Order: sequence, then structure tokens, then C-alpha cells
Amino acid sequence: MSDLLLTKIMLMPPLIAGVTLAVRKWGEGLGGWIGGFPWVAGPISFFIALEHGAAFAASTIPSALLGSVGTMLFALVYAVLSSRLHWLPTVLLSYGAFFVVAMLSLGRDISLTAGVGINLLVLTLVLYFFPKPKTKGDFKKQPSWDIPLRMLVATLFVVILTQAADYLGPTWSGILTPFPIMTSTLAVFTHSQQGSDAAIRILYGLLLAGYGFVAFLVGVAWLVPQMPIAAAYGILTISTMVVNGITIKMIR
Repeated sequence: MSDLLLTKIMLMPPLIAGVTLAVRKWGEGLGGWIGGFPWVAGPISFFIALEHGAAFAASTIPSALLGSVGTMLFALVYAVLSSRLHWLPTVLLSYGAFFVVAMLSLGRDISLTAGVGINLLVLTLVLYFFPKPKTKGDFKKQPSWDIPLRMLVATLFVVILTQAADYLGPTWSGILTPFPIMTSTLAVFTHSQQGSDAAIRILYGLLLAGYGFVAFLVGVAWLVPQMPIAAAYGILTISTMVVNGITIKMIR
């Protein structure tokens, strides 16, 4: 087992556990906002940069911006369908929305500026038309296996996506960097245990952090090729927090 693979396996579980505990402590809205930080996409991009070089990581960003649009539509579709369907068909149809965007993105030569513009426009429209929960949040005690299962699911996703980068190339690696791993994990567990309205609140909070995620992707394209990889991602983490701090007042 390589050191990088071991690092992936050790890093992801505490991140997922931390976000889950934040949701339980501060509620779905603020917890979702915290979960919307690039806890998963950030490590995926970081590991890709370490394993394949800064230039490869930067080259994935135009595709990642298109994939980010798919994640926004995943959240919207999940929120709309969650009040009508069980969690399983809801998440499968929502994944379908993501992959429709992914397939439409293949072969598209898009500039960084255009990708950012599309992201900001789609994100703003999705937030504006996002369904509103009909009931207030109500904490329910979760089973003991809840956090370990979330940790396992998210870690498997990250390991599979980063290990497959050699075969996927920069286009698919970019599109799948924002794959809704954290989003779907939080949505499915919340939906199945607490109902549709709780899932809608957590997804809205996740989307609010999307502006910071766009800034993170732009930073990967600009900074990572220009400086040591660890320093670049450290700066990007702080910058994302600053950008997302502006949106915190919009939490429902």
C-alpha cells in the first residue's frame, strides 16, 4: 500500500465524521454549509496534483467547473423529488442528472472565465428556485452505525476516483472531482432518517458553500502550477473559508 493511498484512507473518515457531528450540533442548515466546503473535492484535487503533477491538476479545472454544475443540479433534483420518493430512487435519479451534465460536457472546450460564469449563474438560479422546507428541524437520535457507515462510503468514493485518474485522464478526472460524494452522503442519510424537509435544509446549506467552491477551483488553476503544492492548497483552503463566510447569513 502506497503512502498516498494510506493517507487517503486515514484522512477521509475524520472529515466525514466531523461534518456529521457539525450537522447534529448546529442543525441541517449550518451543518450543510460546513459540509459544502471542499472537504472531498479538495483532497481529490490535492492527491491528483501530488500523483500526477500540478499541470495535470490545473488542466482538470475547466472540466471540474462543468462537473460542478452537475452537482448543483443533483442537489436541486434531490430536493424536488425527496418529498415524493424514497431515498433510493431519489438519489439514483439525482445521480442521473449529474451524469447527464457530465456526458454533455465531454468534448467541450470551455475557458476558465466561461466556466466560472456558468457556475455562478446556475448556482444563483438554483438557490433562488430551491424548494423551501415545510416543517422546522427536529433532532432525532441516530443509530450507532450511522457515522462509521458514512465514513466508509465517502472514503471508498475518494479512493476509487483518485486511483482511477490514470485511466480517466484530465477531462473525466476534472468532471468527477466535484462528484457529489459529500452531498449525496449527507442527503441520503438525512433523508432516510429525518425526512425530506431535513434533506432540503442540508442541501440548501451545501449549495450556499458553492461560491467558495468555485473560488477554490479557480485557485487550483491559477496557484497550484505557480508554487509548492501543499502551500497552494493551504492558501486555497483559507480563501474558500473567507468567501463562504459571506454566505453564512443566507442559511435558512
